Amino acid sequence: MNSGIGFNPIRIDKGEKYSLAIGSDGEVLKISNGDSQVHDIAYPFSGASSCGAIISGRWVGSWANGEIRKAFMSSFSLGEMWSDAGIQSEGQDGEQTRHVSNSAIWTRELQSEPVAMCKVGECLAFACLRTGIYMIDSEAREIWRSPYPVWRELEDLARMDSIVSMIHMGDELYCFTSSGGFSIISVSRGIEKSNGILPNLPGRVHRVMHNEDCGWIIMLHGRNVAFLSDLFTKPEIVNVPGPVLDAVPFSRGWKWTGWRHDGMMQREVSSGRILVSRTCSRDDIGVSLLGDKVLTNSGLWGAFSYPIDSNLERQ
Repeated sequence: MNSGIGFNPIRIDKGEKYSLAIGSDGEVLKISNGDSQVHDIAYPFSGASSCGAIISGRWVGSWANGEIRKAFMSSFSLGEMWSDAGIQSEGQDGEQTRHVSNSAIWTRELQSEPVAMCKVGECLAFACLRTGIYMIDSEAREIWRSPYPVWRELEDLARMDSIVSMIHMGDELYCFTSSGGFSIISVSRGIEKSNGILPNLPGRVHRVMHNEDCGWIIMLHGRNVAFLSDLFTKPEIVNVPGPVLDAVPFSRGWKWTGWRHDGMMQREVSSGRILVSRTCSRDDIGVSLLGDKVLTNSGLWGAFSYPIDSNLERQ
């Protein structure tokens, strides 16, 4: 990879062959995972994409604007170059093409803003703010819709609460909110199987990830990150210099990057308890990890900072 991508990223939407760096001003940059080659910057929406996922060789992204009260979801082929939003082709709707690239395979206007997405095989699950949870195939045909989850214990926070992460495991879709609520939905039927609240979290949730060998990582606003081997167990809290923004599984644990630090955690094989956790300061903010490379908020690539004094095994 070269030293920078040319814009300020807000996240990376990761796929098996390609990943996409998403910029704060609507930029989207395709990155080849194998050789780290970067491609041309495109502007598929007229603003920053709120969420996205890669399925079936395509990127599905969303964009919403409160001023015009519109939200769009569109699909783009990863094998083609994209024109920028605002370039109108003959026969296309003028208002839509002001906001969405005419390179889109399909575009749907939505009644509510998508807040989270998740790849489910060759399909896509997504949540719209306080409206519902949906699953569609790669051609945007609806498979099912499910009511937006409700937690009685969180009713007072409902207006501030939102689904922030969705995770697919087997026949279950896990949805997590910023207030710590979770809902488990059947992938085959679109029916909620159960819900609950993550206990004793010392902050609001902004992202959740899971790995079969490493368990759950709950990224919080503030100077803590939580780990769970099971959703129904008490979380283990680790103090960090600032919010964790991205993580990847690492040798029976996690490695992560975030606000002015990188960090790692590893569990003991026999007991499953956290054996060691370490952080290493960095001068910038790590937005996302690709392998051992950290993409920072200034758009520069840097090496992941392995804590020198840790006993963690490298992979």
